[in-house]
Order: sequence, then structure tokens, then C-alpha cells
Amino acid sequence: MPWDFLYESILENRDEQSTDGIIMRYDLLVSEANMVREKDKSLIKNIFKDFYHKKLGVGIGFQRAFGSILSGDYFDLIPLADGNYLFVFADISGHGLPAYTTLIRLRSALALSVREIHEIYSRTRSIDPSILVRTVTKKFTDIMENDDSHDFACVNFVFIYNQNDRFYLKFYNRSMLFPIVVRKFNRNLVDVFNLNMEDKGWFPQKGHLVGSDIRRLLGDRYYETPSCEFIVYEGDWLLFFSDGIVEAYPKENPMNEFGQKRIEKLLVENINRGPQEMVDLLFHTVYNFIGRPENQKDDMTAVLIDFPLVRK
Repeated sequence: MPWDFLYESILENRDEQSTDGIIMRYDLLVSEANMVREKDKSLIKNIFKDFYHKKLGVGIGFQRAFGSILSGDYFDLIPLADGNYLFVFADISGHGLPAYTTLIRLRSALALSVREIHEIYSRTRSIDPSILVRTVTKKFTDIMENDDSHDFACVNFVFIYNQNDRFYLKFYNRSMLFPIVVRKFNRNLVDVFNLNMEDKGWFPQKGHLVGSDIRRLLGDRYYETPSCEFIVYEGDWLLFFSDGIVEAYPKENPMNEFGQKRIEKLLVENINRGPQEMVDLLFHTVYNFIGRPENQKDDMTAVLIDFPLVRK
């Protein structure tokens, strides 16, 4: 829990152990954590403003588990040297300080791996996504093993390519939820593709969780990450979401989870809203469903990408 982090900080500054000092340091930690996430949010929205020379809409929502200062949910949009993009959406085991520590390890492994693949690109003029995913996986797992950590991560690596009015999404999924796609034919006619289900010729493929304990169990098979590809068209919505939303439940009925069907229904019924408005509505609906903020047991994150229909 984040209170461990707060307690350690207080011990390092014993002259601030008054109640006012504790509250001030707690407020400071919350403010700094919020600032980091808001900065990430702003950077991603700025990239989407000129995405393959198109302006995409994006809505982003995140909320830490009740009582937590730090979060283990993570998302990032990374421009690659070949002109394409990598979108990373991850969920770290647990929440609070332990989860955030593991998240930092993942971000470090990702940054180092992208730097290496860009160096390779400067010589070969090509990027192999499978090699990048394998490199991130190895670096992250090595760090976890070196730190004797038994935590793990679910990560969806999504490589995005554009051709005319189509966006090709190549998924390398390590036990993370797939997104839900809503296809808008007009203001009143839509179709839903829940990429977590086999449907309409789509077959989701997943690799294993990422963590040192999993590698010890699987050996070389650990690095196998199957890929699958989905085409998104102009006019589509693409919603990434963490399991904190799906598994949210009211205290009096733990068996009644919010689930994916409610997400699908909400998207379809509000298809004409803006992406940020839609994400805000999703979080509002989840909180109404669970009843009280303190009933939120896990981090919740959602990123809705709107591929606007260009009228010709």
C-alpha cells in the first residue's frame, strides 16, 4: 500500500512527524503522482493531434484504487523510427507503491528496448515488432529477477500502421485485455467488435504473463508472443480498458461485476458523444454501479481513441 511509502518518507524526515507535516507530505505525494499522469495524458493527446497527418480524438480516464497514491496501470504512445507507432497498455499486479515500482521497471525496459531498435533501424531501415517485444520482455524480466521481485505484468503491445483510410493494429498481447471496437456506419447504425471474444473471423491470441517466476516455469516458451491483426477504419472507436473497470462490483454483491457487456452497451448508446465525454461517462457509470468510492478495489484506466470519419 502507498502508506508504506508515506511512512518511509516520514522516517527520513523526523522533524516533520507532526500531524500537519504528515498531511502536507501526503498531499505533496498525491500532487506529484497526479502531475506525472496528467503529463503523460497531455503528451499522448498531442501525438494524436497529428497521427499520420490525421487528427484523432482521444479520451483518457484513470483512477487509482481507493486510498492509493500510486497506480500500476500504464499506457503510452511511442512514435517509432519507421514512422509508425507503438501503443502500450499495461496492468501491473497489485496496486500502490509495489505496483508503481514494477511499472517503473517496465517503463525502463521499454525505453531501453526502443532505443536499441532505433539503432538497428538506422542500419537496416526496418523494425521487426516481434524482436522489440521480445527485447522488452527480456529486459523487464531480467530487472524483476535481479530485484528478486515476484510481481508480474499484463501488457498489450499494439503496433499501428496506416494505409489510406485503414489503420492496421498488430497485437502482441501478454495476458492483457484486448480493446472493444465500435464501428459507426452512420449516426444510428453501429457494430461492436469485442476483441476479447472470437467473432466475425477474429481470433484473439495471447502470450503469458510477464514476470521472473513465469519465466522460470516456462523456460524458452516464455518468450513466445503470438500476434494477431485487426483493421480499424475511419469512423471507428477503439476503447482500451483495465480489469479494474470490468471487475468493479458493489460491496453488497461481489458476484455482480460491472463486466464487458455493460461497457459495450454504454458505448453503443452514446456513440455520438465526444471521446473524453464518453470516458467520463464510463467512469461515472462505474461509480454509480459500485455505490461508494471506497468500494473501488483496483486501479481503473480507460483510453478511447476516435478515428474520425473524413468526409470526401
